[in-house]
Amino acid sequence: MKTEQRTSLKARPERSGSSLPVVLTVLPILVVLLLATGCDSFLDKKPLGQQTTENFFTNEEEAIQATNASYSKMREWNIHVFDFLGVTDMISDDATKGSTPTDAAFLLELENLTHDAGHQSVLGWWTGNYQGIYRTNINIQNLPNTDMNPDLRNRLLGENRFLRAYFYFNLVRGWGGVPLITAPLTPEEYDQERASAEAVYAQIIEDLEFAAENLPLKSGYPSADLGRATRGAAEAMLARVYLYLEDYGQAESYAREVINSGEYDLLQDYFQIFTEAGENSSESIFEVQATATEESTGGTQYGQVQGVRGTPNLGWGFNRPSRDLDAAFEPGDLRHQATIMFPWEELPDGTGRTVIENQTMEDERYNKKAFAGDFPGTIDNYPVNIRRFRYSDLLLIAAEAAYRNGREGDARDFLNEVRERARVGRTLTIGILPENASPHMVNVLNLGNLDTSVFARLVHEGGPADLAGIESFDHSLDRGRVRANLLDMIVSVNGIAITDRESFLDAIDAQSAGATVPVVVHRIRHDQSAEDITLNVTVQELLPDVTVSGQALLDAIWQERRVELAMEQKRWFDLIRQGRAADVMQALGKNFVTGQHEVFPIPQNEIDLSNRALQQNTNW
Repeated sequence: MKTEQRTSLKARPERSGSSLPVVLTVLPILVVLLLATGCDSFLDKKPLGQQTTENFFTNEEEAIQATNASYSKMREWNIHVFDFLGVTDMISDDATKGSTPTDAAFLLELENLTHDAGHQSVLGWWTGNYQGIYRTNINIQNLPNTDMNPDLRNRLLGENRFLRAYFYFNLVRGWGGVPLITAPLTPEEYDQERASAEAVYAQIIEDLEFAAENLPLKSGYPSADLGRATRGAAEAMLARVYLYLEDYGQAESYAREVINSGEYDLLQDYFQIFTEAGENSSESIFEVQATATEESTGGTQYGQVQGVRGTPNLGWGFNRPSRDLDAAFEPGDLRHQATIMFPWEELPDGTGRTVIENQTMEDERYNKKAFAGDFPGTIDNYPVNIRRFRYSDLLLIAAEAAYRNGREGDARDFLNEVRERARVGRTLTIGILPENASPHMVNVLNLGNLDTSVFARLVHEGGPADLAGIESFDHSLDRGRVRANLLDMIVSVNGIAITDRESFLDAIDAQSAGATVPVVVHRIRHDQSAEDITLNVTVQELLPDVTVSGQALLDAIWQERRVELAMEQKRWFDLIRQGRAADVMQALGKNFVTGQHEVFPIPQNEIDLSNRALQQNTNW
């Protein structure tokens, strides 16, 4: 059971009245002055009846609690929620700010690349990562002297060093060289200068190597500890780090180590990955654990921030998938449906509720990989784990590294393994995505007399030009008003009657690639008049294997990364790493400045607090 699995990692309450949990959970905003406010008394005094670093780390239970505090930082606002979404998705070509035009308008500065050193999300993510580093440093300093089983001590040290590497990898990708703090600071050390990016990467690699040597395999953990960092997670992170360093030999070596371990496999149902049922699955290398409780102590706001805004009112509607991302998917790619949620759709939580258009929002759509629903406790108590490293990501890292190392056949094999799973057991397409009409949609459009309930959700480029998809009309079902220009309900495919989405997909698979087949649709107009029409549509192979070589193969790998990992906060740093950010963003009319926007500005607040020991990035 989920609750049982999470007991030791997340659901264990911190002790009330003790100093340590307060320091580990609520830290000062100042980063390089991290111990200046509130923490100095914690370190220097020994109050009776309270716990300090001198008297807390006395046994295994306390060591586990302190390590759990390092993990709990991963669920917080400024690590994997609002600020994070701004500096990863909204800034990229995959997403826009979302919500209503004036809500959190400062995020438009990231979307439009007009942010500066005073931007609050830039400061927020910097601060959050250093708060996480502080927690891990406290543990790494104190665990060696804790009276406990030596093997468990080394494992907990490995977990904390994995997490510290994770936080520093965020920082070095975001800012380049940053202050490298590997132990709690004394007052004389508050004014920290920046270390070089090379020094930061060296520390990341050292931490991950230690973690890989001291952490068990995923299968080596008991169920109660599922979700903790593993040897595979450390080795996968090393593969990713070396990919960024362009050390493709090491990147491929570590990726193959994880692949050959037999610990991971692709989850065959892509639609299940981002649900509670898909948590910690065979595909999971590392994910941030979240649990909904009545006390709202174990969840996150990751789903609330991105959830439906309006009806059903379960979120704020930020981080809207872009139309450019819409167009990036190949015809019929079913991952599109698992990634982007539109009005007229049912929530993926099994409740049957339909997303109703919110007329205060522009170009409404939502990240379906982070849907919100009715969970125990408050609405910000999102219980679905945040996927941070999936096996498909590792396969694509292996593909890119193998390509760079001259092994194009292996690169194609890794790439096509991801594409095969993306077909979700299907083989053919006619270039549209089918969607089951929700009960609400059936009632409003009076569709109850139809045998079919499936409509054309999206017609991709290359699909039938005269077929009307959800993107071709103004969709509004609120208050019973319908303003659709055209809506096509699918009646039959080559004489095979269609009743629902599965029957449609089965009917397509029964055809032959390259054949032209009649597709009968029930076309509904804005005035709700309707007629049956027949369209002749060409059947295509769905997501065919990639066979190209050279630069075309590398481009295919990069393209696959975009659609496979869309809305998972990977795209921006991929574009920077690939050296394509300027071309991609400028093509969208964004003023990406080469030599500036590859990194974020050092927060001005931190420069000031460091007595100018911190130096600003070039051109900021």
